[in-house]
Amino acid sequence: MGRRRPAPAIAVAVVAIVAMTALAMSREQPTSRRAAADPVTGVDSPALATAVALRLTPPPSGGTVSVSQVSDLSTATIAAAQAAAAQVGAGSALGRGFSIGMTAVRRGGGYVQLASGGLGLWQFPMGVTALPIEAIQSVMSTRVAAAIGQGQVVMGETSANLRGAQVGDVVDLVAANNSIVSFTIGLVAPDAEVGGTEIVMSPAQADQLGADQPTRVLVYGTFARDAIDAALAGQGLTDGQVFSGAGERVRIRRSWWPADPDSVIGLARTKALLGEFDYTLTASGGVAVDSTWRAANIVEARFTDIFIRSSCHVAIVGDLQAALSEIAAVGLAGAIDVGNTNTYGGCYNPRFNRVTGSLGFLSRHSWGQPIDMNTLTNAQGRRPQMDCRVVRIFRKHNFAWGGNFISIDGMHFEWVGERRDQLEYPSPYCPNLPGGAIQGAATAVTQAATLFADDGWASG
Repeated sequence: MGRRRPAPAIAVAVVAIVAMTALAMSREQPTSRRAAADPVTGVDSPALATAVALRLTPPPSGGTVSVSQVSDLSTATIAAAQAAAAQVGAGSALGRGFSIGMTAVRRGGGYVQLASGGLGLWQFPMGVTALPIEAIQSVMSTRVAAAIGQGQVVMGETSANLRGAQVGDVVDLVAANNSIVSFTIGLVAPDAEVGGTEIVMSPAQADQLGADQPTRVLVYGTFARDAIDAALAGQGLTDGQVFSGAGERVRIRRSWWPADPDSVIGLARTKALLGEFDYTLTASGGVAVDSTWRAANIVEARFTDIFIRSSCHVAIVGDLQAALSEIAAVGLAGAIDVGNTNTYGGCYNPRFNRVTGSLGFLSRHSWGQPIDMNTLTNAQGRRPQMDCRVVRIFRKHNFAWGGNFISIDGMHFEWVGERRDQLEYPSPYCPNLPGGAIQGAATAVTQAATLFADDGWASG
C-alpha cells in the first residue's frame, strides 16, 4: 500500500446501540427452525419462550452484566444501573465503546501496516473498548489490566494477526480533533479474553482521543444472578424495553446467557471473513473505501428464483442465493417486495451508521455484508412486519436479522458466516422454534466471549 498521512477521524464513534458488556460475547444457543408448512408466527405479538434458553454456566452467582441503549447513555440510565448494582453488592463501572481510525502500525523505524489510497487522508476502522483498570481485571484478566496499567494498550489476537502486529509495536490512532495519538501494544490477547473487541484501553487513554462518552454501565463481581435481574427490573431496566427515564430501549447482556441468533459479529471477525479496507472522507462528508479492496470483493449480483439485483460482498452471494431459493421453493416468494428491494434496499453502501449517538462510525453496509429488503413495511425503529418463516430461512443460511436489534431494523439481514436457526433464545420477534439440534454445554457459546465485540461496530 502506498503511504499517506493519517485520516482525520470522525472515527471516534461511540457505540451505544448494541454495546455488550465486558467479559461477554454476543449470544449463542441452540434452537430449531420452522417447517415450511407451519403457520406464520405473527410478529405483532410478543415471542413465547416455548423453550427456555439453556444457561450454560451452572453457578448461580457472579458474572458480568452490560447495560446500554441505542444512543448516548443517559444519566438516568447510568443512575438506575448503578443503583441496581449497589443493591446486590456488585461493582459497577462506566465503559466506553467506540470506533477510531488507525493510520499505521509501526515497529522500530519502519511500518508494519500503513493506510493507503489516493488523495486525502486514509485510515483503518478499529473497534475500541475503554474500561477502568479494576473492571478490566475483573471481567477480562489480570494480565490485560497490568498492561493497560503501564500505559499501554491490549490488542485482540485476530486483529493483531490481520496486520502482523506484536507486543512492542506502536499504533497511530486518529483523535477527534484530527491529531495523531500513539500507543504501544503491551499485550496481544485471545479474542475471548477481551470479549471480542480489537483494542482495550483505559478511560484516561480514551480521553486523549476525545472519546469521552460512556456507552455502558458494566456490573461485575460476585452477586446472585436472580437478584441482579430483579434489581434491574425494579429500576425499570428490562432488555429490549423502553426505559422511561431515558425514553429509549435498553440492551442488557449477561455473560452467562447463551448466544442470541440475531447477534452480529464484531469488527475483527468481519475483517477476518470479508477483508480489511482503509477509507477516507469525501468533501461531502461521505465515505470512500480503498478501490483495490472494492474491486476484489464487491460484485454485481443478479439472483435467481427471487429476482433481486444488488452489489454485495462476494462471500455472501452464495448464502444469499440459497436463502432466496429456499424461500421461493416453499412458496414464500411473495413475502419479498422485489421492486422495493431493488430500488431502496440492497447490500453495498459505504457510509456512516444512521443510529449511533453523538459520533458516527462505519455501517456494515460498507462491507456489502447485509441486505435490506421490504424497507417500507420494515422501517427502522418500527415494529417489524417480516414473515417469520423468511426470517428463519435466512438464519439457516448464515444471516442474523435486524428485527431484534436494540434499534429495531426489520428490513436488515446481516451475514454472520454461521447458522443461526438452531439457537434457542427468547427473542422478542420471530424466535427460533424448539426441535432443532442442540449444542452440548461443552461447545455452546455464551455471551461472555463476545461481550465487547460490538464496540466500534453498530448496525444500520
